[in-house]
Amino acid sequence: MPVYLPTAAIGNGRVLATLGGRGEIMTAFYPHIDFAQNVHELLPALYIGEPGQGRLVWAYEDDFTSSQAYLPGTNILRTRLECRSEAVEVTLTDFVPAPDDGEPDSAIIREIAIANHGRSEFVGAFGQYFDLRLGEVAGKQAVRYDYPTGRFMQYFRDIAVVVGGAVPDQVRCGKAGYWDERSAKNDLPDGYLNGQAEDIGDVDFAQLFALRLPPGQSRTLTIIIAFATDLHGAEEALHRLHTIGPQALLSRTDAYWHDYLRRRVPVCVGPELEQAYERALLMLGLLQDRVTGSFVAAPEFDPQYDKCGGYGYCWPRDASEAAGALAVAGYPESVEALVKWYVHSQLPGGMWGQRHWAEGPIAASWSMREGFRQLDQSAAGLLTVSEWALADPDAACERLDQVYDCVHAAADALADLVDIRGYHTSACDLWETFEGVFAYTNAAFSVSLAAAARCAEARGDAEAARRWGAVAERSAAAVIELFNGTYFNRGLHNGGDQDTTVDSATLGLIEPFGVLDLEDPEHRRMVRENLATIEATLGRETAHGPAIARYVGDGYLGGTVGCVNTLWTAQVKLTLALAMIDTERAAADEMVGDALTYINTALRHATQPGCLPELMAAAEFAWWAAPHSWASALLVKCVLLYDEWLRATNQ
Repeated sequence: MPVYLPTAAIGNGRVLATLGGRGEIMTAFYPHIDFAQNVHELLPALYIGEPGQGRLVWAYEDDFTSSQAYLPGTNILRTRLECRSEAVEVTLTDFVPAPDDGEPDSAIIREIAIANHGRSEFVGAFGQYFDLRLGEVAGKQAVRYDYPTGRFMQYFRDIAVVVGGAVPDQVRCGKAGYWDERSAKNDLPDGYLNGQAEDIGDVDFAQLFALRLPPGQSRTLTIIIAFATDLHGAEEALHRLHTIGPQALLSRTDAYWHDYLRRRVPVCVGPELEQAYERALLMLGLLQDRVTGSFVAAPEFDPQYDKCGGYGYCWPRDASEAAGALAVAGYPESVEALVKWYVHSQLPGGMWGQRHWAEGPIAASWSMREGFRQLDQSAAGLLTVSEWALADPDAACERLDQVYDCVHAAADALADLVDIRGYHTSACDLWETFEGVFAYTNAAFSVSLAAAARCAEARGDAEAARRWGAVAERSAAAVIELFNGTYFNRGLHNGGDQDTTVDSATLGLIEPFGVLDLEDPEHRRMVRENLATIEATLGRETAHGPAIARYVGDGYLGGTVGCVNTLWTAQVKLTLALAMIDTERAAADEMVGDALTYINTALRHATQPGCLPELMAAAEFAWWAAPHSWASALLVKCVLLYDEWLRATNQ
């Protein structure tokens, strides 16, 4: 299928996999979490009856009902499938092994438990079908089944996969393609597989595990999918993982994620929000590449760009939001890793691109041309690097030694793009659609250049501090000028006239950039009026409550609302409420109530296991781009702000 809509993700920062609601493994990224995507189809099935006398039922078919949840406090996913026609339940437990020094962890572990809840014996087989495209290439692959060891082996260039664990009763290697009689998939429906041991080209393979379950009995199988750069490495990894055993791997992974959560900043916000907070932190833990420090906006689900431009890349803005949320929640090492990536991936001339691969190179982009560059991405990178450099006064000198060249190049590049009025040069907007000058981008310039000026001052570079600081002040003042008496204009058209479109991106003037001083009554009035305009103009009612659209006239996916924008509105309301707590308590209480309503809407639009999407309630899709790093980051920040509110009001 051209567009995958996963409900869940599992991973460990080196391997990232997504699954559908029926246990379909939709993607498996290795050796990085953005590339390569090595799965075309990886589907479970149940054969009902004696071979040749029954029927094959795929897990995604209507014969099954399903439910799906993570084991509490972990990234271990459990999918339950109940067969409507038979009293049989199939439970799939999927996880990626926790990182462990000296032990292989580039693998996917699937435990399958088949239980007969009926009154008569169940006869059939559990099937698993594999159409792997290692390196994202359909052809030039080789697969074989090794009968002595009971393992499948597929390889292409520097990616190899070995599949083992329980030994199947029937196997076949073949040619992928629903039209091809040689396909292992087309050999499954009669419950027989012909035993073909190898094939080359565009390949697939399948396995069947025979079942004879008396009433009340069950059988548990384990499938291990091990990745490496060559066959020998994959075989060694599989052997070691098999030796450790699935239960030990499950226990180790369970302990790893619980240990991860123990490091979080504790909150006391009620069970539902605490659970959502933990889930968002767990998702962010999957979406940062363990090797490079970059993030993906979301696991890729539209690899051919059929409906969008793709999501499985590192946008600096999204990455900074994700790392920043992790840092305030108790994981400062996330920012340090991202800073190292920023230094490594900075482009000649000091900027960053619209989006990058995990290893640093520019990814496929459409806003890199002069006049339509997405400049807020570079401002995000500069801000993160500059703030990290000064975050620990005792380490500031050492950190500036590491990053000041990066800061200097980026700050000079951005400062050169600001005119005498304080506005940045023509650019692409936050939503990657419009060309002009934008309040959001200008605010990003202001705070990033101010942070760079502080770095220069700490470094003793007085001239740079003066120049960058002056441009930062000019940019901040220019943002304020965009207030039209009722709300903040989106910005300026290229001709210089005001772009009066109501756009939720103006929320960025408060969060994360703080260009407006909420202690100043006039600034606070501006914020409140801007919020009221956004809610009145962009507010939409969904089946699960009120939500916020991105901007007036947004036609993306046929028109939809944003989980990001809804949570962003909640974040700004909570920030504003905290600023008003001593002067306008009743209004502050109302803002907190509104924020909680928006948060509740977002949570109700999450996938069944609790992954937050970027967009929700579209005409064609219930959710879009889940799990989404920016949405998860906003949820984390909202919960922390609400916890601060409760403590400030002694609740």
